[in-house]
Amino acid sequence: MLEIKPSSVRAADGTALTAFECGGGPGPTFVLCNGLGGNIDAWRYLIDDFGPHHRIVSWDYRGLYKSGPAAAGTGYDVATQVRDLRDVLAHFAIDNAVLLGWSMGVQVAFEAWRQMPSVVRGMVLINGTYGSPLKTAFSPMLQGSPLADMLPAIAKALESVAHLAEPFQPMAQKVTKTKLALNVVKGLGLASQALDEKMFMALAGEVAGLHMPRYMATLNALAEHSAVDVLATITVPVLVVTGDHDLLTPVAQSREMVKAIAGAELLVIPSGTHYTPLEFPELIHLRVEKWLRERLGFNRP
Repeated sequence: MLEIKPSSVRAADGTALTAFECGGGPGPTFVLCNGLGGNIDAWRYLIDDFGPHHRIVSWDYRGLYKSGPAAAGTGYDVATQVRDLRDVLAHFAIDNAVLLGWSMGVQVAFEAWRQMPSVVRGMVLINGTYGSPLKTAFSPMLQGSPLADMLPAIAKALESVAHLAEPFQPMAQKVTKTKLALNVVKGLGLASQALDEKMFMALAGEVAGLHMPRYMATLNALAEHSAVDVLATITVPVLVVTGDHDLLTPVAQSREMVKAIAGAELLVIPSGTHYTPLEFPELIHLRVEKWLRERLGFNRP
């Protein structure tokens, strides 16, 4: 298991960020753009597989996990998250990299292309969308239902009362360590039987302990973000990965992205859900290796 080294980074607006570095080798540098529900630990399979051949860096989004809250007068919007990424790249003296985004990280990767395309060497986009994710989550399950248009409003309302969750968080963290939460997630179809249960429960425990107002502020900022105008401008190699049972960012979104991005490639994993990296890591890694070889000219030693 590769050692992951944390670093303290001060964003341009004063926000205290925690970044991470591991691995090394002759391959292109990887920058991991996390999902909203996972920190760098969610990438453990990928880190251990690719770390011997690639330098890998990541960071915790402002307000989440080990990063501090947004500095006074600033916020949690995706554009600001990418300005944080710019500061993280400067800290590590990185001038080009392959961006790997999972869930929220897909929109972060698109925004990075908008703000600093010269840095982006390629993109691997996993279980994500190009924008407004709450408008497409659980479709077509909710198609025709009043809930289909209500999710963004519900999320906004929850942000205003998120502080009330604090007394219940210790209990929630305990529940995530039991099979109850896992069975609920699987029963709702949010994860498959192939899920790495131990890793998922650990990540769920981390989420349950987050500062909920900041978490909901980040979710709502993500819901308001769109990079639909960016897709046609992308000129670097792109690999899109999804599962055909992803309820949170349905496969239709991935197909739209691939259609709009010139030369983009698509991997749809049968029975995969929103957690394909924790369900079918070997399959994803083999496809990424192939993509690196064919599109970026990198062959593993």
